[in-house]
Amino acid sequence: MISWQAKALNLFLKQTVKRSIEHTKDANKLRLQMRALDKFVFGTSSNISHSKSMRAGVLCDEIQVKFSNTKKKLLYVHGGAFVFKTPAIHNNFVARLAEPLDLHAIVPDYPLAPEQPFPAALDCCYDVYLSLLDAGTLPEDIVVAGDSAGGNIALSLLLRAKRNGLPMPSCCVLLSPVADMTQSGLSSVENRYSDALFSLEVMLHCRNLYLGGDNQDLHNDEISPLFGDFAGFPPFMFHAGSAELMRDDSTRLAEFMQAKGVDAHLQIWHQMPHVFPLFEQLPESKAALIQIIDFIKKHQNKS
Repeated sequence: MISWQAKALNLFLKQTVKRSIEHTKDANKLRLQMRALDKFVFGTSSNISHSKSMRAGVLCDEIQVKFSNTKKKLLYVHGGAFVFKTPAIHNNFVARLAEPLDLHAIVPDYPLAPEQPFPAALDCCYDVYLSLLDAGTLPEDIVVAGDSAGGNIALSLLLRAKRNGLPMPSCCVLLSPVADMTQSGLSSVENRYSDALFSLEVMLHCRNLYLGGDNQDLHNDEISPLFGDFAGFPPFMFHAGSAELMRDDSTRLAEFMQAKGVDAHLQIWHQMPHVFPLFEQLPESKAALIQIIDFIKKHQNKS
C-alpha cells in the first residue's frame, strides 16, 4: 500500500514540477523552477548547527549536533541532475541523519553543469574525501551517501579512491542513484511515463549537459559507475521507487555488488517517487530513514 501523502506528492510532482521542466532546455530556467520545490521543507531540529567551510578549495555545508565533538563524518553528495541544487531539502535530510547518529556531515557545493561539466563535480567531491583522510579522519569513521546524480558522483569517487589505493569508508547509502548513463536498464522504458518527476527526455538532456556533449565514453565507470569493479567495496544500502526511471540502476548495482561479495542491501518501494526519503512529510520517508539509521549504526559499530 502507498500512503495518501505519497499519492498526493506523486500527483503534485507530475502536474507541476515534471510538466514545467519537460520542455526546459535552459539550465538557469531549470534551476529557477526547481527552487520552488526547495520550499517544501520543515525547519530542522534546534539541536543542529549549520555552518560553511572550505575543504580542499570546495565550499561545503557543515551540519552537526550542537556542541558535539564527534569524529564520525558523513560525506553527503547532493543530487540535482548534475545541473541544479535544492539545498534546503538536502540539508534537511542530512540533518535528520546527523542528529540520531551524531555525525558531522559535510555536503560539498560542487560545480554544476553545463558551466563546469564532467569531471569537475567528481574532482571536487573526490578532493573533499581525500581531505578528510589527510586531516586524520579514520576511514572507518566515514560514511558516504548521496542521491540521484549525487549517487553517481559518490560511486565514482569511491571507484577512483580504490584505483588510487585509498581506504574505503565504513559504509555507503544511496537514494535512487544515477549509475548507468547508457540507459540500458528496463526501467528506462517501463517507467518512462510513470516516473513522477523526470521524463526520459529531460534525463538525457541533463546527461548531455553534464558530459559536455556526445563525445564521452558512456561505459567509463566514472560516468556510468554501474560498469565499475566493486570488489573490496564496503557495505551498501540502496533505496529506490518501483515506478521511477532509475529503478534498475539500483537493482543492478545491488546485483553486481553482491556478485563481487559486497554486502549490498536493496529496498524498492512500491510507487514511490524519485529520492522519496528526502520528502519528510511521507510515512515511507520516515520508515526509510529508520532503516538507513539502523544500517549506518550497525556498520559504524563494527569499526
